[in-house]
Amino acid sequence: MSSFWKNKPLEKVIRYPIGYHQIHQEKVKPSKRLEIQEANDLFFVTNETSSLTSFYIYFGIGVFALFFIWITASQKNSSEEIISFYAISLPFLLIGLFHLIVFFLVPVKEIVLDRMNSKITYPRLFGNKEHRTIQFDSLHVYAAMTTSGDFAVTGKKIRIKDRKYSYTWDLESTYPEEYWSFMVWYMDKNRPLPPGTAFDEYRQQDFERRKAEGFPKPLYPSRFETPEATPAQQRERKKIGGW
Repeated sequence: MSSFWKNKPLEKVIRYPIGYHQIHQEKVKPSKRLEIQEANDLFFVTNETSSLTSFYIYFGIGVFALFFIWITASQKNSSEEIISFYAISLPFLLIGLFHLIVFFLVPVKEIVLDRMNSKITYPRLFGNKEHRTIQFDSLHVYAAMTTSGDFAVTGKKIRIKDRKYSYTWDLESTYPEEYWSFMVWYMDKNRPLPPGTAFDEYRQQDFERRKAEGFPKPLYPSRFETPEATPAQQRERKKIGGW
């Protein structure tokens, strides 16, 4: 099977209705890692900085292994067997501590969708503080397969590939095609905001802005209708903009 690097980037088309990835108000959690920081008619910002989940998993396994060693040591006198158990638990403890250090030292990483200026900002990998800002039209997003430890295919994800610097940033693995449709929809400033209660308080001012501009035609195609928030607004858009 050909590598996803050789595939064409995903088209900027709204192919899927937004269901799972609707942005509701309760999903916006500023200052929390791996959460949505901002969602309005100007910016959509997600925090991509690592959480403590990996630390809990690895350190927990290591602690459980040490507890098992303690139980074993109280029942057996084989020093070789006890040392072997320590050798098993130590890597998990060290990996857990590594993730804990990364949690406190890694720079904040964010993906910023700038709707009005049609720009996206995304991070470099791991400890690099640099973020890159480009026009959304220049963004290359590819579909890739997710695999388990034995390389069995488990699903799909979408990721950014920077052709100039050849690095990537994973975006989403849960309903990735829908998430890409959400990104394209949000970045089409000539359409109404995507569904989701987080955007509700901004819909009227976004409508008035587009109305003042004469309801220009959408920037990107859609496979389905993207109506305004109310029938009255939809009629007004049809009358002025013709779509």
